[in-house]
Amino acid sequence: MKFTQVLIITNNPIVNNIADAEIYFVDGNQRQVLYQVLNKIAGGHNLLSHPLAGSIKPEDNPYRSVVLTSSTSEVDLSTLGMLEYCLEKVENGVTKDRHIIHQLDRDFQIIDKELLDNALQSLI
Repeated sequence: MKFTQVLIITNNPIVNNIADAEIYFVDGNQRQVLYQVLNKIAGGHNLLSHPLAGSIKPEDNPYRSVVLTSSTSEVDLSTLGMLEYCLEKVENGVTKDRHIIHQLDRDFQIIDKELLDNALQSLI
């Protein structure tokens, strides 16, 4: 299925200028990103990438980028339930905001961006 326009919710500062994407930047942690995703799903947007993609534990990577449809439809209750489960995993794993060494911070940004690029590529 091809999407002409997607919505990306992210707290990753290197996610920008992506063709055919509206980027909603969250100035906060990954929990706040997932709460914004939850709000959008409750508003009828559909999830196009998994909120906990990748093999890095949620508590280890402070950056999160999630792809949604830009248009809305009926609310998908199963997606809401899955997103609530993801939020629970993040909240149980992340006990406090982390202060990361600058070089690791950049590495985590790149990992999140690569996961996002792969998700977008799979939509083509």
